Amino acid sequence: MKYMILLSNECMSIKEVVTGLKSRNIEVELLLLQDGVYLVDKGNPESKELKELGLKVHALKHHVVERGIASRLAVDVDLVDYPSVVDLLMEKSDKVISL
Repeated sequence: MKYMILLSNECMSIKEVVTGLKSRNIEVELLLLQDGVYLVDKGNPESKELKELGLKVHALKHHVVERGIASRLAVDVDLVDYPSVVDLLMEKSDKVISL
């Protein structure tokens, strides 16, 4: 089973949610939209925690570029377009958690 965590605003930590799901052997990925993309910015202290969680991270490319952080990504991010976001949410995930 695969869960997609959808984060569309600034968030201090997703560690508790991710570790809880992983402890139940649930595959977890992260999709960042809108201001949620700031989580992968080098200037965000929470980006270190994200690295430690070892999640596959997707981010809407348009939102990353729009916020001027495309050259400041602290983790490996799969930059996706709008059709890919729909595919990730509707076809490639069993459940979506919106934070």
